Amino acid sequence: MNVGAYLLGDPGRLPFIGHFRVVIQTESITLAAAGRVGARDGTVPGFRAARLVEGALHGIKTEDLLGRNDLLLRAWTTLLDIDRCDLGPSDGADFSILLAARDSDGMGIAGTGLGGVWGANDSTLIPLVEGDHPLLKDQGLPLEIPGVLTLDVPLETVYAVPAHLEPMLPSSSHLLARCGVH
Repeated sequence: MNVGAYLLGDPGRLPFIGHFRVVIQTESITLAAAGRVGARDGTVPGFRAARLVEGALHGIKTEDLLGRNDLLLRAWTTLLDIDRCDLGPSDGADFSILLAARDSDGMGIAGTGLGGVWGANDSTLIPLVEGDHPLLKDQGLPLEIPGVLTLDVPLETVYAVPAHLEPMLPSSSHLLARCGVH
């Protein structure tokens, strides 16, 4: 039960400062996360903040999970327990994350700091949220747990654009490279 989550990098010479990607799998649930934090603070603070977020997410206890929503709740609880001062000199003001959880009953997508979210099965991209959707919040670690977009038909891959970029994806031939996959 695989799912991929990817966040578009910034244009320019150092597109992935502060980027992180995590996959957590149990026998019945998968959580994929992609995000960025501390990118505005520079290379070293961005790297440290991203590794802190990765470590926190990898530390999620997966015993006794009841499904994808339970895993999403644990991910958000873990993220909200991080002291903002540990997310770089700007306290994680540029924090963006895409979370995609999948189980046998469907899929849940959550996030913050996003400008647009698309899903894909095979190579067909489907816009999932655009405009003034609650999933598209301002950047920064939220103060409370955000809602979940529920999909009854799971997707193989979910892509997002951070809120500070234009909410559009590059051509499919460049998409994975712009998300850091080579």
